[in-house]
Amino acid sequence: MIIPNKFSSLDESILGKASHLLLDDVTEITVSDLMEMRVGKFNDVGEFILALDVLYVLEKIELDINKRVVRYVG
Repeated sequence: MIIPNKFSSLDESILGKASHLLLDDVTEITVSDLMEMRVGKFNDVGEFILALDVLYVLEKIELDINKRVVRYVG
């Protein structure tokens, strides 16, 4: 589930899992390094990608395709 409801908690939803991708002390990180660090928090790679999509839509991250990095937005 993307958002929590009465059948799934915030921790089980993509919205809740996306918080695992927000790193405090990093301004940018490669997608592969981020996945390696946090893939254990997700059931599969699809959830990881969906969490990245949610953060992008919420304007919490920017994706630089050429450099293959995730850049955290203030």
